[in-house]
Amino acid sequence: MPTISVKLSDATKARIDKFAASKATTSHALMVGAIEAALDSQERHSAFVAQALSSRDQMIESGKAFDGDEVITWLRSRGRGEKPAKPRLKSHKTLLKPAK
Repeated sequence: MPTISVKLSDATKARIDKFAASKATTSHALMVGAIEAALDSQERHSAFVAQALSSRDQMIESGKAFDGDEVITWLRSRGRGEKPAKPRLKSHKTLLKPAK
């Protein structure tokens, strides 16, 4: 396993040591866990953004989208335990509302 060196301020190192002790772990384990958690979060975020961009591209290519108001109404109904009909895809040109 490779070793890396990270320079931390004395204050940050003291915070890490104090927190690690309160969790009955080592500062090393705490830092490894924090790095892994940060990487997991960033990877999930990147995958979310990639999926959103792909969905946007598909919507533009198909010319179809869901009406946001209909989706909100559907979700609220579902939240109340109702079984409403799912919203249907529409031409995204019909969904554009003129600015007020």
